[in-house]
Amino acid sequence: MNKKSLRIELDKLNYSDYLEELETLMYSTLETNKLFNLTAIKDEEKFRELMILDSLLPTRLIDLEGKKVIDVGTGAGYPGLPLAITNPDANFTLLDSTKKRVENIADFVKKHGICNVFTVNSRVEEYAKKHREEYHIAIARAVSELTILLELILPLVKVGGYFIAMKGAKGKEELSKANSALKKLGAEVVNIDEFDLPESGEKRINILIKKVKTTNKKYPRSYSELIQKPL
Repeated sequence: MNKKSLRIELDKLNYSDYLEELETLMYSTLETNKLFNLTAIKDEEKFRELMILDSLLPTRLIDLEGKKVIDVGTGAGYPGLPLAITNPDANFTLLDSTKKRVENIADFVKKHGICNVFTVNSRVEEYAKKHREEYHIAIARAVSELTILLELILPLVKVGGYFIAMKGAKGKEELSKANSALKKLGAEVVNIDEFDLPESGEKRINILIKKVKTTNKKYPRSYSELIQKPL
């Protein structure tokens, strides 16, 4: 995807005004990637589609304006940084367990004066102990199986808030296995957005999940336990 094609896709999402800032983010990530392993995607044209455009797809499901949002397992800062750049009225927490990645995001945010991003270096199950039901919206992209993600992330979400699980072609298959977890954790699916990326043709299935009641405080369990005995 070249710059012109990205502009066309951004215009569909009403984000074309942010093209140059997103391009700056891309070049910064690719340059840093030469020193640290941030992403396997090193080609500019692939990056625009698979990292920038893909990161913005959750806004097809929900308006982020004025919301407190957490991106769990943000990695190199995706989808959190593109969403923060294009939604300056929302507040974002970008959480990852790898210190070097979090430090890189913090450096970029400081250098470019991005005021609506807070970075956290922590495992999500530890962070959830002190930040229960703090966020309007939680997002996770390509982190783990949906059943695992639900237990890790829903404790962070306010009652009435949402979790957006960003999935690929197997998204519906994962969802079919998650009914028990949804019920036990107090949540329900309210929308599913299927999108084929315009150039690669890769399938994206983003699942909008609403938290309808408080999650029992025994969740999330330790990571070893929830992996061994998924809900």
